[in-house]
This record gives sequence, structure tokens and C-alpha cells, in this order.
Amino acid sequence: MSIFHPTQKCLGSIIIKKMTSILNPSNKEKIAIVAVGYNRINSLRRLLNSLQNAHYDECDIPLYISIDASGNQELYDYVNDFRWDFGEKFVNIQQERLGLKRHVYQCGDLTKYFKAVVLLEDDLYVSPYFYRYVKESVTKYGNTPNIAEISLYRNEYNGYVGLPLTHQQTGCDVYLMQDVSTWGQIWTESMWNGFKKWLDDHAEDYYLQVDMPDIIKGWKKAWSKYYNAYVVDTHKYVLYPSVSLTTNFSDAGVHGGTNNSVVQVNLLDGPKTYRMDDVETLVKYDIYYNNEKIYDWLNLSKDEVCLDVYGFHKRPNNEKYVLSTLKLPYTIVDEFALNLRPIELNIKYGIKGDGIYLYDTGHSETILGKRKYDPKFIEYCLQGFRHKYLIGAALRYYFKRIIEIVRR
Repeated sequence: MSIFHPTQKCLGSIIIKKMTSILNPSNKEKIAIVAVGYNRINSLRRLLNSLQNAHYDECDIPLYISIDASGNQELYDYVNDFRWDFGEKFVNIQQERLGLKRHVYQCGDLTKYFKAVVLLEDDLYVSPYFYRYVKESVTKYGNTPNIAEISLYRNEYNGYVGLPLTHQQTGCDVYLMQDVSTWGQIWTESMWNGFKKWLDDHAEDYYLQVDMPDIIKGWKKAWSKYYNAYVVDTHKYVLYPSVSLTTNFSDAGVHGGTNNSVVQVNLLDGPKTYRMDDVETLVKYDIYYNNEKIYDWLNLSKDEVCLDVYGFHKRPNNEKYVLSTLKLPYTIVDEFALNLRPIELNIKYGIKGDGIYLYDTGHSETILGKRKYDPKFIEYCLQGFRHKYLIGAALRYYFKRIIEIVRR
């Protein structure tokens, strides 16, 4: 491992810094940026360049570059030579391969040295204006007990079902969701320690008992499987921005990826003044992307109704009612239209129609085929996307998949 600090430039002046330790107590007043890489030099160069070109209002921001062991000397030389103009630079090159989960855990442990850490994997790209959000969100929510993480990325896509995702706009610039962010996240020491304690207190396979999507439980190497279980099990949330401060290039790597635009999102590209309301008033979404105010709008409790507006919740608690966009074999007791966006506003404002169904699970009815989405829901999500484009995209997708299978 090598840790050093090169000559640095700040606000037009040259500052020569002596070798200092990460243990310096003054670091606890600083928010560190942690760039994580393995063997993708082009990806890391793109991330670091976006960091170097961002706007900062101070000149004491630690940059910690953590590289897993790959034997890629060109990459090692690059990070050692990279010049950071806004504070001290730390370089940590692992001597033995950790793998992504252990690597992220090691970086999370850096919270004991800093006020907070901003963790960025190498296939990410930051908004030039990301740092103001970092500072203000940490100041406002960094020690809030029921916030387990602060995200820089804002989801526009529900990857669990492969459909677009929107959220309620209230004028506030942040909202809460139980889905863990892995594409640009902030942890304070209290956030990270809460997770580590939970890990120590539970068996390795405890996540299987937690009410979260089955697809998460099936992840083999992802650290976020455990963090998701922690968030849901302890009734905590992740803070999300209304406009994303990072975007993802989905470069090919350990967990797949093909450098596609599926998870590219709108990136803040101008200065912004943030409104960050008290946590009690923020919009809240559960792990299945349901707005939790729907319980109040339906006048039903969590024990009475299972919310499933995106159709991927399996009702583990066997509630009497289910609100869903799926065609299910139960009696419909109320219906809402698919008109307003986001979807939950149709329930809030009582827009009657069909497409969103409140079922009474105590009364069964026969339906043809398996549980499936109402076609109106797919059309609603695609927002009038031309069918000829969809057909062409689908054909290209399946042709590509066949080629991949044949090559294997």
C-alpha cells in the first residue's frame, strides 16, 4: 500500500503539502471523496477527470483512491501520478485481491477518519455541481437516525421490473426510499457503524427472512444485498436527490455491464439552490417503490393492505387487500385510472378508472393465464413510445442475446 500527497494547486496558487497521516484528527471535519477501481483505467480516468473538473467552494477536500489488486501497472502508475487540485490525495493499492464486496466494506470503514465519505465506483461520472449537494445533505441529514445512506444517483428506471420510475414532486429537492444506492453514495460514521453492527448481530443468511424483492436475495456477490436487508429490517431509508448528481456508464466489469445507456440518467448541469425539508415531512417509498402515503389515501393500515403498484411484491404477510397493476384472481373492490404521474397521484386524488386495482384477497375469481400486468400499465409506463421502435429494439435485443449464448 502506498499513501502520499503530491504537489497540489488550489484557487490559482501552488500549495506544497508534507506527508501527513490519514489519522490526522483534522480529517474528521472533512468530507472525503473515495474513488474505487480494479482494472479499468479508462473508466477511472473518466471518473477522476469529472471530479477534477467539478466546482468546489473550498480547497481542503481529501481524495482517496482505492484500487483492488489486479496487477495492472499502467493503472497503478496513473493513480499515483494523478494530480488532485483541491486537497490531499491518498492512494491505496491492495496487495491481494479483495473482490468488490470486501473492497466496498473496507472503504466504508474510512468513515472513522472523516466527517463523511462519498463513495464512487469507477464507472460513474459526477455532475460538475455535485459537491454542494454533498455538503448540504451531510449537514442536514448526516446524523439523522433513520437515514442509512445518502445517494447522489437518482433512479429513473425500476430495474426489478424493467420499467420507468418516477417520484412525487412536492417542491422539496430530496426524498426517501428504502432501495440502497450503489451508484454514488455518502456514508457518515454513524450510518456505517449502524450497518456494521447489524451485520455482526445477524447470521449470514438472515437477509432471506427480510421482506425485500427476491431478485435482491439472489445476488451472489453484491454487498448491497446485505445493506438492503439492513435498511428494510431496521425501518430506515436512503436519501435521494430529485435531480441526479451522478450517472452510470455501466462499463463491463466484475458484475457484468456492456457500456449501455439504460442506467444513464438526467445529470444536474448547472448550479442549484437546494430545499431540504425536515426528515419527517419527506416523501417516503418502500423497497418495492410504493409511496407510503398510499396507506393514508386508501384509509387502510399496513397490516390491511399490500402495496404493489409495480407488480413485484409477493405478499409475505397475507394482507386482506392488495393494490396492484397486475391482473390477479381476486375480487376488485376499487379501481383507479392510469392518468396522473407519478402513478400514486391517481390514488391520492381519487381518479377513478381502470389499470390500478384494489383487490379483496378473501374472495377469489378466475382469470385466464398467470398473474400479469394490465396492458394499460405498460402503455402508461412507455408514454406513447412508437410500437415500430419497440419491435425493432426487441428484435435487436434478442438477436444480441442469441449471439452471446452461442459465443459461450
